[in-house]
Amino acid sequence: MSSKIIIIATAILLIASFSILFVIETKNHNPDYKKSWTVVYFESPKDNSLDFAIENHLGEKTKYEYEILADGKKVAKEKVEIEAGEKLKISPVLEFEKEKPAKISIEVSAGDLKYGIYKKIQ
Repeated sequence: MSSKIIIIATAILLIASFSILFVIETKNHNPDYKKSWTVVYFESPKDNSLDFAIENHLGEKTKYEYEILADGKKVAKEKVEIEAGEKLKISPVLEFEKEKPAKISIEVSAGDLKYGIYKKIQ
């Protein structure tokens, strides 16, 4: 009789602990749960497209400012506002000489946070 109680108690404790771990891991896999981060990246990093995206995972609606520089010269500057957990795709239209190679830098800032990506256009 006591061996049945031990087996049943072990099974109940095992199911309870697996359930608790499942709930904790589900929350940790949510990119916005108790996390504060932003990511900036090119949509197509291998071609000459300058389309890029900003993802806001700071937990609140945030204002971002971005500058696009071609060989160190500012060619565009914009401000955008992105909801928490959202992604904004930006397709800039720039006026510069596309015939010659250039290093394009995109600098994004939100308050004290600064991010930068760059690409060499051939």
